[in-house]
Amino acid sequence: MTAMNEHQAVKIIPLGGLGEIGLNMLALECEGKILLIDCGLMFPEDFMLGVDIVIPDFTYLAGRSNDIVALLLTHAHEDHIGAVPYLLRHHKPVVVGSKITLAFLEYELAHSRVSGNGNGGGNGHANGNGNGFADVRMETVAAGDKRDYGPFTVEFIQVSHSIHGGFALAIRTPQGLIIHSGDFKLDFTPFDGEMTDMNRFAQFGDQGVLCMLSDSTNVEREGYTISERDIALELENIFHDCPGRIIVTLFASNLQRIQQIFDISSRFSRKIVLNGRSVVESIRIGRQLGVLKIDDDLLGDLNDLEKLDPSRIVILCTGSQGEPMSVLTRIAENNHKHIEIEAGDTVILSSKIIPGNERAVTNIINELYRKGADVVYETISKIHTSGHAYQEELKVLLRLCKPKHFIPIHGEYRQLVQHAKLAKKMGVASKNIHVLESGDSIIAVDGALRAGDRVPSGRVYVDGHGIGDVGNIVLTDRRLLSEDGTITCALAHRDGMIVSGPHFKSKGVVYEPEYAELIDEAKNLVLETMQTLRTDNAFSEEDAKQEIARAVRRLFAKRIGRRPIVIPVIMEV
Repeated sequence: MTAMNEHQAVKIIPLGGLGEIGLNMLALECEGKILLIDCGLMFPEDFMLGVDIVIPDFTYLAGRSNDIVALLLTHAHEDHIGAVPYLLRHHKPVVVGSKITLAFLEYELAHSRVSGNGNGGGNGHANGNGNGFADVRMETVAAGDKRDYGPFTVEFIQVSHSIHGGFALAIRTPQGLIIHSGDFKLDFTPFDGEMTDMNRFAQFGDQGVLCMLSDSTNVEREGYTISERDIALELENIFHDCPGRIIVTLFASNLQRIQQIFDISSRFSRKIVLNGRSVVESIRIGRQLGVLKIDDDLLGDLNDLEKLDPSRIVILCTGSQGEPMSVLTRIAENNHKHIEIEAGDTVILSSKIIPGNERAVTNIINELYRKGADVVYETISKIHTSGHAYQEELKVLLRLCKPKHFIPIHGEYRQLVQHAKLAKKMGVASKNIHVLESGDSIIAVDGALRAGDRVPSGRVYVDGHGIGDVGNIVLTDRRLLSEDGTITCALAHRDGMIVSGPHFKSKGVVYEPEYAELIDEAKNLVLETMQTLRTDNAFSEEDAKQEIARAVRRLFAKRIGRRPIVIPVIMEV
């Protein structure tokens, strides 16, 4: 291999989204230039106590702002754009996407908990929000457009998904053509008319595809996804059979589904009352860009709800995932100012339950049933369809593109493995199938792909205004605090001899008046520990803190089966 070939090698580097759900972010590097694809967040798992969101680790990009030629956004879901504000604190690449993707991003930037650092900028269109990101350059593209970014030439391919304005990417590099599927499905009767452009994929397949990276989310599901048209028919049947109010919750970004709700409501002469910021904002964006066609006469006022005939009302609200302060949660908990569940109400959850939210959503469904509502949800009715391709659709894309090499993306490790097996069945050679995880890298040169070095990657926890200052040790402490509580032991000493205390205060461990004997035993143990330390060695406060904490934890574990966090406070007088 010549030095020139090595210089034009293409590195494929997943910075997030492989071996996990969310955090989707990929870097392509060639001739010293970096092309980024997506920059998404992950919602915290149960063990991430107090964490608000999780974002990718951007360490690989540190000091390389000038090398980043663009950030391409395949679509506007949070797991693809949610971490963009955090990236833009330190880097200011041109951000490229469809008009609706960039509109959702502008809203994200305007309401972000972080601010831009004010550096960067340059030619192009600024986003104009007032949150420190006014110098961010945004470039709107449409399906079929081609753009050059450093050594990369990108064509944007229309795909069908559960949000408007989604793209796959065809990226021409010095080493050959790379196809990135984005999130897609093959809906032959999409409600918004945005069919996946299979003809274009087939044309690329005939030209020769060096490598394809493809969405693995639903690889374990056989067959084809349900069409949005079928969902509309099911919703219409439900509306037909509902005598009272209808309350609908869904993913606020699913403008196809929102348009269906408005169209069906119009046919049944029902006014729609909107409640919940994300729903209101999504509809505003959709109407502003001409994606949603909504007559003003269809919209009702929340304050006039009691004056309206229940059989002529639809309430479209937030809360499909059981979010604590969402509208549907407050309704279920009798904590909503204007809406109280009544017998005859029908509540439709037109969405899937995201893994990790099962208990919260189930609790809401139970409460709604208890209050007399009829509840319709995905497991009992065909009221939601996925935006991610099932097995047969994944096979179609493989058959059309005929890639020499294949990398499954967007999924947990088991899903990546299953997608790799599917690719093998479809004729991709085993040696050309590469199952990677976030932080792995692979290098394309002279028509072949070989493993590269691992790069810094991982999860960065965002807690309030803190970014990355919460790690596994802090999460472990929080878990212990939540499970076993904390004990503070305060004492004062002179040369190791206790002159005051020890005084104990517990939180979340025991009710002290009922455990006075145990507290006395702990005090005596501390006295013995201090005496031993004073006798055996030159006295050290640090040693004393460690020994006291260890001894008291051991005592509580033995007596009551709990191991609280023990915080010794030792003062010298």
